Amino acid sequence: MNNSKTSRTRWTAPRITVVVLILAAALSWSGYRLSVKFGGSVSTQGNEIGGSYRLVALGEGNVTEGDFRGSWVMVWFFDTHCPKTLCGPVLKSMSDAKKALASEGIKTAPLAITLDPLHDESEELKKYALTLGDHVVPLTGSPSMIEQVAKEFHAPNELVKGDDSTSYHVPAPRIVIMDPQGRYAGTIESTAGTEALVTGIHQFAHRG
Repeated sequence: MNNSKTSRTRWTAPRITVVVLILAAALSWSGYRLSVKFGGSVSTQGNEIGGSYRLVALGEGNVTEGDFRGSWVMVWFFDTHCPKTLCGPVLKSMSDAKKALASEGIKTAPLAITLDPLHDESEELKKYALTLGDHVVPLTGSPSMIEQVAKEFHAPNELVKGDDSTSYHVPAPRIVIMDPQGRYAGTIESTAGTEALVTGIHQFAHRG
């Protein structure tokens, strides 16, 4: 006769609690790893162009499209290796348009989003964008989130070489305008200049 007894785990309340905590920690870590790898979710919110996003404003932490509600939002994509003769005038026109419209009591938010978050460090991005357009809001984020946001705003994803053989992303050919309710209003050529931006936003406002 075999007197050995098969050992059985007793699922007491403390033991169950420990297992639940371990599983919760594992799921939390998996969720964190996935969010780092793939970024947060992006939703079009029914917009033809644009949608919801979560990006990083330099020195201010995370921002979403909701932070700019109540303002006409100008969205443009570039990177800091773009020749200043090419991208500088766009940043300046966006900044100057904000100042011109503010004098009329119209709130705007000119957003300049990098297409190269791996190489555009915060200080470099700030120095590049703010020296060319002091009222522009430079934004960055994880590579996956930038990729998703660029797709939602129909920004190009193409590298070219400048005269000095430095590679940079082709800047967006158009500035996307979102209305104060966060809806897509239209686009304006990025090289059109300050007056065209001011006029365009006036037209979008009257059309609405």
